[in-house]
Amino acid sequence: MTLVFDEPGTLQLAPGELRTVWVTGQPPAPYEVSFTLLGEAAGAWVDRTTAIADDSGRASVQLHASNLGSTFRLRAAMKEGPSAELGVSVSAEGFGTLRVIPVYQGTRVAKSWTASVVAEATCEELATAAPQAPVGALVAHGGADEPVFIDGAPVGPSLTVALHSGRIMWGCVGERELQAGSARDVYVPVKDLPIDLAATRLDANLTFATNDGLNAMLEAAIERLLEDFLPSGAEAASLLDAMQRGAPSAQAAAFAAQRLERDWDAAAQAHLAALPVSLRDRCGEWTRAGLADAPLAIDGHLSGLENEPGSALFETSWLGSVTADSAGVPAEQLMSWTADPGDVLRLAGTLSWDPSGYVGGAAGLGAAAETTAESVPAALAAAAECSALGERLGGYAGCDSDCMATLCAGGLKLLWREGVEASKTAGIIGEIIVNASGPAQVNSAAAPITWTADWLGTIRDGAGQEVVVEGQVNAVSADGTSN
Repeated sequence: MTLVFDEPGTLQLAPGELRTVWVTGQPPAPYEVSFTLLGEAAGAWVDRTTAIADDSGRASVQLHASNLGSTFRLRAAMKEGPSAELGVSVSAEGFGTLRVIPVYQGTRVAKSWTASVVAEATCEELATAAPQAPVGALVAHGGADEPVFIDGAPVGPSLTVALHSGRIMWGCVGERELQAGSARDVYVPVKDLPIDLAATRLDANLTFATNDGLNAMLEAAIERLLEDFLPSGAEAASLLDAMQRGAPSAQAAAFAAQRLERDWDAAAQAHLAALPVSLRDRCGEWTRAGLADAPLAIDGHLSGLENEPGSALFETSWLGSVTADSAGVPAEQLMSWTADPGDVLRLAGTLSWDPSGYVGGAAGLGAAAETTAESVPAALAAAAECSALGERLGGYAGCDSDCMATLCAGGLKLLWREGVEASKTAGIIGEIIVNASGPAQVNSAAAPITWTADWLGTIRDGAGQEVVVEGQVNAVSADGTSN
């Protein structure tokens, strides 16, 4: 359904004039139509508030103009249906056209402009509702690069002209020089409206510029992981200890007795020493390869908070190639999120991380690239030649060589998990301190849709090392919108 006034453009009335105003609904039907005056009508009135349309869908109301120069709007609405509004201008001195021209020196880009004019008001009063046009104003629209024409503006009363583009720019100026039957240029100084930071919905990527200090920190994290996984000089003993822990509790005594009687420690040490590449070196290679394939970076989602101005929620999804959970990064972190003039946005906050979890996750990437194993423990079981170790050790009552191979794989899995989780178990927590600043692009609703920034911060490993880091932030709208 639709409802439209028969009168085109602004209805121009003399003070005290009586005019019959018609509306038409489509499709034709005897609609119930209500009529309301909006804005400062200065004493204008309608002869009835409700009318029933005829079978062609037409209804009318008699509008009595005020005795003063004024601007207001007449609203017609179908019961439980659409509505329409008609601008009304009252003047004893005639009417003219305002050619509204924006004067803007900022960086935002307007896609369209909306101009409004209201009689006997001030810019201070209009600013309280900016950028919305004041109730009852005469309203016109125009393109981004052309003036906006408001026809039928009343001559005589003081006029206030406001101009806005979406929710991103607004300006206002007084106008008293309009002449009847003429057009007058009105230049409106326009300024940026505040960014709606609460409407932030950005997918963000923070890259790290490589530096020697960061490389040394990650290398130290690798060495700590390897030492927690298989202590240097005690590889065989650590593996056998883990195999014994993985055996059924009822068989622990039999495992220990056979280990001592047949000197499994020496046999396991000889087996591990004969491997083409030691397990520690193999893990180190996988980890460094994984780090090289996916350098340290932070991927996450930045969301503004309606009830916490100046703050945003950062939800980390990945640290490099490692999931946030595996890397010890909280799923959600509150950060400072503010805007400076010129649409420069600033993000500041601290993320915790687990260096062992991070480099352990990178090892999984490297192992997957080199082997067909589905996990680092599975790749370790193959690299350790657990089947051959099982045959060499021979087993014990209730556990043959195949069973020993299974215990070997299980022991390596246990050791790897303990190595990756060693820092977390010890309560050692790293930190990534972020301070980012850079320009944003906003849409017509003043919500950020892209943000490119430089960031400077500090990364700590929780074990006493600290490195100054820097990089770039690239953030785009999470829902792909740009309007």
